[in-house]
Amino acid sequence: MTRFAYALSIMAVVALACFPALAQDTPSSKVTGVIQNGNKTIVFENNSEGLNLDQIGAFAQVKTSDPTLAGKLAKNPKLINDEGFVNQHPALQQYLAKYPSAREDIAANPGNYLTPVSGSSWSHAAPGLKN
Repeated sequence: MTRFAYALSIMAVVALACFPALAQDTPSSKVTGVIQNGNKTIVFENNSEGLNLDQIGAFAQVKTSDPTLAGKLAKNPKLINDEGFVNQHPALQQYLAKYPSAREDIAANPGNYLTPVSGSSWSHAAPGLKN
């Protein structure tokens, strides 16, 4: 009987911890986790609002086809505006022809496209966040 009471109390704590997430007004939000610390509740949600997921996904294919490109851009995302650099990478040229707005977005928000490497002057942003 003690195990049953223990299991029941654990379930009650988990249900109470998740309750703030259930009370959210936005039906489109996707809660990925909830942390309860004293009287503070932190709710983690996925959010891709304002991101062009097709554009970001297509850039992942460019990085796969040209592995040195990602490292160079990760060190200096402003290279995306250097036509000499872009002309050395045919897959990048094709990508920018298809997604012209990506040039500005990669320079401004490299964390949505790249992973920082040694020498990067910017910090990583979680998906969906702007640097």
